[in-house]
Amino acid sequence: MVTGRIRRAGRISVLTLVVLLASGGCMTDSGKNDPLPVKSKDGAERAVRELIDSLAGRYRLRVDDKSVHKEFRDCFGENHESAGDGRFDLTYSARAQLAGAEHGKALRPMREKLEAEGYKILGYRGEPSQALMDAKGGSDNFFISVDTYGRDNALVFSVTTPCFLPPGTKQEQVSAPAPDAIAVVPEDPRRAPVKPTGHAYPDSPFG
Repeated sequence: MVTGRIRRAGRISVLTLVVLLASGGCMTDSGKNDPLPVKSKDGAERAVRELIDSLAGRYRLRVDDKSVHKEFRDCFGENHESAGDGRFDLTYSARAQLAGAEHGKALRPMREKLEAEGYKILGYRGEPSQALMDAKGGSDNFFISVDTYGRDNALVFSVTTPCFLPPGTKQEQVSAPAPDAIAVVPEDPRRAPVKPTGHAYPDSPFG
């Protein structure tokens, strides 16, 4: 069972923002300093948009560019670790207009495409006007959610990337803080408690 998915601020005006918090073992785990995937911010944004457009195209939908919301953020670890090497992640959301009665039907070809590209389906509900699909994987290990947007006749596509290191940047090695310093490490603002949404959220490594 996957856990840990948190919405940063629920639905803000026209979109859903999804943040994947870090998971795993303690800060001294060797996995904390495994090589990060390398991608520029422009490259990450292009890859995300291509994924969304390709999914929308499976049902001949077109993304409304006016609905796009994107946010680049610094990566944080499970225990609030941070680094100065420019590592980042991206959340990107957009809507496509579609009559609510067709929402469940529209998810079927999208699911087929994701599974063919190596994504694991983490949550799925194909009901008209209450559609939901969560998936994670692919070549870039993206997390994507497609679901009914409120009362509007629209599907919202939300993507969160893993932590990327900018090209040409040397990866900083992250160490565990001293035991007496853990209590005063600043909180990652993305870890604020929220009410459960009922959706399945995947874990995402810091590095």
